[in-house]
Amino acid sequence: MLRWETNEFWGWALFRIFFSDRLNLAAITHFGVFVGAEAITAGMELLADARFTKKHVVFWDMRRVASMTLHDTDRAFSRQAYKQLKPLVDAKLAQLFEVGNPINDIHKERSERLKSEPHPNQLKTCSFSDAAEWLGVDEQDLNTFIEQNFDPSE
Repeated sequence: MLRWETNEFWGWALFRIFFSDRLNLAAITHFGVFVGAEAITAGMELLADARFTKKHVVFWDMRRVASMTLHDTDRAFSRQAYKQLKPLVDAKLAQLFEVGNPINDIHKERSERLKSEPHPNQLKTCSFSDAAEWLGVDEQDLNTFIEQNFDPSE
């Protein structure tokens, strides 16, 4: 389902969340303009979904993000978000970025500003095959699942 979050604190967010029971996978695909606390909004939506379990690995697809800013990137905000998203700390996560996308440097800067300690179960990569391997899912199955569920025309 497509999410357009409209909340004066969170701003606008464009993302989709979908699940594969066969792959034990929860996928969050961001697209368009990545605004403010969009990752936190998506994480909260994921945790609120009754389909999400501790068995799921999380594929965080950032390849379709067209722009991003450093807005809402501060330590106080990060601590607040950590409390709300604490259940995701134990989940195995792979964040996938598109090679050459200008948002990669901005995301890296955001991560550096927020980092208190590394997330031991998280991989950040531009390689689809590395992301699939990290999550323990078949690369072709993951690719087919993403392509079947994400419609860029929405």
